[in-house]
Amino acid sequence: MIEQINEVRVLDTCQTVVSQSKDVKIISSNIPKLALKIYKLIEEEKLTLDEFKKCSLHPKNEDEEAINWIFIVDSLNFCFFDPNNKSHWTVTWKNEKYTGYFGLCAAINRAIEKGIKMTDMKTCSKLTRDQLDEILLGDDGTTLPLLQERYLCLQQSANNLLIKYKGNFVNCILEANHSAQDLLKLISKNFSHFRDESIYNNEKVAIYKRAQILIADIWSSFRGTGFGEFHDIDTITMFADYRVPQVLLYFGVLEYSDKLKDTLKQGILLKHGAPEEVEIRAASIVAVDEVVNEVKKLMAKNNIHKTCNSIMVDTYLWGYRRENAAILEDTPYHKTLNIYY
Repeated sequence: MIEQINEVRVLDTCQTVVSQSKDVKIISSNIPKLALKIYKLIEEEKLTLDEFKKCSLHPKNEDEEAINWIFIVDSLNFCFFDPNNKSHWTVTWKNEKYTGYFGLCAAINRAIEKGIKMTDMKTCSKLTRDQLDEILLGDDGTTLPLLQERYLCLQQSANNLLIKYKGNFVNCILEANHSAQDLLKLISKNFSHFRDESIYNNEKVAIYKRAQILIADIWSSFRGTGFGEFHDIDTITMFADYRVPQVLLYFGVLEYSDKLKDTLKQGILLKHGAPEEVEIRAASIVAVDEVVNEVKKLMAKNNIHKTCNSIMVDTYLWGYRRENAAILEDTPYHKTLNIYY
């Protein structure tokens, strides 16, 4: 039995925030239109749980090494926005240029090609700060923000996994016994840099964006089978970052107060845990859950038996922003420097 360390689930705490929110609202009347768009993509098999596997940067093997690759990448997967650097951090791998999260994947793959075994926790634990900086160095000498924080996260991930789980993240999965929620508890208990929590109106709010991404990536990479089989995977919420809320705002599913819009348009950074920041993230999580429920109603009505959950909806929304950056240029989004997203 997993120790009960997180009694309240992410969605529950976020629904409480939404009920009290001052600057962010969910416009439920606009949810059916977005749900229909996603329903059609799923029906036409243009949006499936295979999206992770389709990416050339991701592991094609389904073994323990693939799981450790995902664990290390997601230990470093945060904050690609740098207010002090106007040039984009870009990494070239196999003659392709990548930015953001995909740039991180490319940098890790590039290091592995050079003989640095990034899937081995002993190797990761022995890396110096300078060595990690070199691994993450962009093509033109640009660097990522929060490099020291990334180094500390990598050290914590590797060392704690070595001490508690024999250096293999598979052992965490096995202890969780195919439960996404129990694995979420294990991750947040043993690796504090994944413990994404805030206080809103004197109550704890659990977001756990990166911890949930880790679980979702394993689920998707293994197509929900083997090590990626979780009987409660649908309890995982969307991953509240900068860009998915922006897309929800664009589709009219979220609505910001004039005060908040003005703050964002001025480029003012929000602190992690600030009321407006918590409201944006919580509303995004609840809104996506409502979209999923609407999609499932359409499936039931049309007798369609396919998978839809918050992971897949998040995948669509995050991809929509990357593919339609110019369209969303005038839609504000919040910015913050921290290790949680």
